[in-house]
Amino acid sequence: MRLLPLILISCLAGPLLHAEIGATKEQCIARYGKPERDALKESGLLYFRKDGICTIAHFYKGKCDVQSIFSENEESGLPVELPAEKIQSLLKSEGGSSEWIASPRYSINGVWCTPDRVTFAIYDTMRHKLAIMTHDAYMREKSEVAKARSSPRN
Repeated sequence: MRLLPLILISCLAGPLLHAEIGATKEQCIARYGKPERDALKESGLLYFRKDGICTIAHFYKGKCDVQSIFSENEESGLPVELPAEKIQSLLKSEGGSSEWIASPRYSINGVWCTPDRVTFAIYDTMRHKLAIMTHDAYMREKSEVAKARSSPRN
């Protein structure tokens, strides 16, 4: 009987602590704790470290639309590789969707998308980093790169 209030509280608190793609700054802080580095005003980034995982959350219009996730442990100057089970767990917990579809491997990297194709993820096997982002964030970044390449250099 004592567990019922605890279960009820955890069910009610779950959504408040859920930080993922689409989360606000406050939701991310509630989940990960105080940012290790706050560069929100300069570059829209918050850096978190929790439970052996580093998460860099990028915010656009007040919502997290890109996450870079990697191990806090390093080997030869790179984060250690994330096991396949951990990657699957992170996709579900951080990606804003319980379902992810693996894309055929045309490269050594892992690539997934949500069934609605609004969000996708890439695991960079050379850098051992998982990037989860919305399609809109990707298109915005791609557009910014194209503008930078086409502008004349002084």
